[in-house]
This record gives sequence, C-alpha cells and structure tokens, in this order.
Amino acid sequence: MERLAEYYDKLADVYDELYGQEQTVKYLKALAYVSGSRIVDVGCGTGIGVGLLSPRYVLCVDISLGMLRKAAARGLDVDLLAADAYLLPLRRRSFDTALAITVFERLEDSRVLADFAEVVVAETLGRWLVSRG
Repeated sequence: MERLAEYYDKLADVYDELYGQEQTVKYLKALAYVSGSRIVDVGCGTGIGVGLLSPRYVLCVDISLGMLRKAAARGLDVDLLAADAYLLPLRRRSFDTALAITVFERLEDSRVLADFAEVVVAETLGRWLVSRG
C-alpha cells in the first residue's frame, strides 16, 4: 500500500485536471444513494465530491497525504483522515453512508468492501456504494 500512497501523492497536483470531470459525475450519481447526516468518503482523493455532500458531516479518508492536502485546500468543513481502506481505524456503526468511489477496482476488493460496510455503517439506516468505474 505504500507504493499506492506514493503514486497518488505524485498524481495529486494534476488529478483534478485528469479525472475531475469523471469523478464529479460519479459523485453526482452517488448522491441518489446518500442518506443520513454522517458520511464517510473512503478514497476521497482531492475532495472533488465533498462539496456535493454538505451540509452533512463528512469524514474524508485517503491513503495519500498529497491528496488529502488538496482536499484540505478546498477549505470545506470536513474532517480528514490518512488511512488505508483495508485497515480503517473507525468505530463500528459510526456512519449513515459510506462511499468508496473508484477505490475497490477488482471484484475481490468489492467483497472486502462488504465487510468494511458492515463494520462502519450504521446498522439500521446504513447504505454503502461501490463504484467500479
């Protein structure tokens, strides 16, 4: 995972230019599945979609400090957490919706996300969304 963090650290300065429009469309589609007031956005990247999620509480999680710096520079009222999507240090049932857009690319990774969602998302109102591209 260290190589993945380094890769995205290097990509952070040009990420929005390369993928911003595509990622924005994914977030707009995801809004139909967002419910509740507490959202965790795993793989938030540069924070492209965070503004669309307000006024809810949003925890932005990314493995790349470079990406999180870009997200912080947007000046939005969110919390940022540097963490690996496979080893999230989050309390059980802490969120109403968990987003992982363009994070789990392979089917076997998507199965891991089901475990992640069970641990992180609120038991009764919970929703989670996987976008594979």
